Amino acid sequence: MSLVARLKMTCVLFSLMLFSGCATKITEQPSPVTPSTQRLGEFKRVILVRSEIAPAYASHEANIKAANKIDEVLAQQVNSLLSNVELKSVEDAKKLNLKGQSNVLVIKPYIKQIKFIGGAARFWGGAMAGSSVVIMDVAFETGDGKKLSNPGFMRKAGAWTDGFGVQSNLMLEEIARDVGYYVASNR
Repeated sequence: MSLVARLKMTCVLFSLMLFSGCATKITEQPSPVTPSTQRLGEFKRVILVRSEIAPAYASHEANIKAANKIDEVLAQQVNSLLSNVELKSVEDAKKLNLKGQSNVLVIKPYIKQIKFIGGAARFWGGAMAGSSVVIMDVAFETGDGKKLSNPGFMRKAGAWTDGFGVQSNLMLEEIARDVGYYVASNR
């Protein structure tokens, strides 16, 4: 085979690899969105727990950074809608003794599935890096453990439409805003 033929073959193979992309498998589904059984604005104290990530996804640094961004935007959203909001880590929230405190609202986001592709990975991997996705359920409970609702939310940024990770970053803000919209409509 001549050098020109090898170069053409290499270019064709490289192009196929570059443009084939990697599919992100969605293995979880968000819970159905149902209204809260009690108005969320009626509570005297609100505890917003930082997002807990499912163990299968919690060891990836990019996913942890993504969860932190969700928490940042979610805290802004909840603080603008409800009063007396306290932000707690998952560990600190588990240590709280809220037995008999039905006037406390506890908001617990749980990220069931996350794959976050940032700008650097998107730059080097292109579409082959795959899509970004986040699937999150948010438990709304009273301090004494009564479930009010557990709506689920999902956002995705496609491998082909996410130039330099812009859509992946927007996806994180949008899912936090979705929770904010839920709180506003159930306030």
